Amino acid sequence: MHSRPRRLALIALFTLVGAATAALPAGAAEDAASTAREHYQKGTTYYDLGKYTDAIKEFEAAYEIKNDPALLFNLAQSHRLAGNAEQALHFYRTYLRRVPKAPNRAEIEGRISALEQQLAQKSGQSGGATTPPPAGGTTTTPPPAGGTTTTPTTTTTPPPGTTGPVTPVSPPPEVPPPSGPPGPTGTAGTLTTSPPPPAPPAATANHAHMLKLVGTISAAAGGVLVLIGAVEGSRAAGAANEINSAAKAGKSFDPAVESRGLSAQRAERGFLIAGFLLAAAGGGLYLYGRHAEPHAPTVTVAAVATAHEAGALLRVTF
Repeated sequence: MHSRPRRLALIALFTLVGAATAALPAGAAEDAASTAREHYQKGTTYYDLGKYTDAIKEFEAAYEIKNDPALLFNLAQSHRLAGNAEQALHFYRTYLRRVPKAPNRAEIEGRISALEQQLAQKSGQSGGATTPPPAGGTTTTPPPAGGTTTTPTTTTTPPPGTTGPVTPVSPPPEVPPPSGPPGPTGTAGTLTTSPPPPAPPAATANHAHMLKLVGTISAAAGGVLVLIGAVEGSRAAGAANEINSAAKAGKSFDPAVESRGLSAQRAERGFLIAGFLLAAAGGGLYLYGRHAEPHAPTVTVAAVATAHEAGALLRVTF
C-alpha cells in the first residue's frame, strides 16, 4: 500500500514536468508571431507614407516568419507602386496561386493584364528605337533594289520652334483603381471583402490536438483516482465503525480490523493526493493545448489613396 501512492505521485509529477516542457514551443511560436506582426506594422506604415522600397523589406521579413498569402498581395502592391513591374507581376501571380478563389481575383487579373501590356510596350519601345532625322533637314528615301527606277520620296522635317504634325506617343496603360471606395487623401478605408485565411500548419495543429487529448485523459484519470480514494475512505470508516461496535458489545479487540482500517486510510490519502495532482496536470495540459492552437489571422482589404497614386493593402491581424 505504501508503494502504490508513491508511484501515482511520481506519475503526476512527470505529467506536470511534461506540461511545462510542452509550453516552450507555444511560447516560441508566440514570439515568432509577435516579430512578424512588428514587421507587418512597419511595412504598413512605410506603405502609407509612400516609402514603398522600405515597405517591401518589412513585408518580406514578415513573410519569411509567417508565410501568410496576404503579405504576397501587399508585396505586389508595393512593387507596383515602386515601379517594379516584373516583381509586381511575380507576386500577383504567386498570390493567385496560393489563393485561387480570392474575392478580388478579377481586380488582380486586371492589374496583371495592365502590367503585362506595360512591359510589352516598354520592350517594344526599347527594341525598335531608330536614329531621328536631323532637325530642319531633308530626308530622301532611296529607290528599291532592282531594275525599276522609281522617283525618290522626299520628306521635309520642320525645324525646331515651328509648328508641325507630331505623332503622339501612346501613354502607358492606366492601372485600374482598387475595388471599393477609397478613403480621403492619405487615409485608408476598410472594405468588406476578405480573402480566405491560410490553412494553419498541420504540425502545429497536431501538436495542440495531442496536448488537449493528453490533458483530457490525465484529468479523467485523476478523477478516477479521486473516486478510488473515496472508496478507500469508506473502507477505513467501515473498519472504524466495526471496532467501535465490537467495543460497545464487549467483544475483544481485533488487530486485523485495525490494520485493515489504517491501510485503507493511507490508501485514501494517497489516491486523493495523486488524483488531484493528476487532474490539475491534465487541466494544465488542456489549457496549453488550447493556447497552442493556431488561430487564423483576420484579413481585410483596405484602400489607400495619396496625391499621386491609389492602391490597396491586405490588413492582417495576427
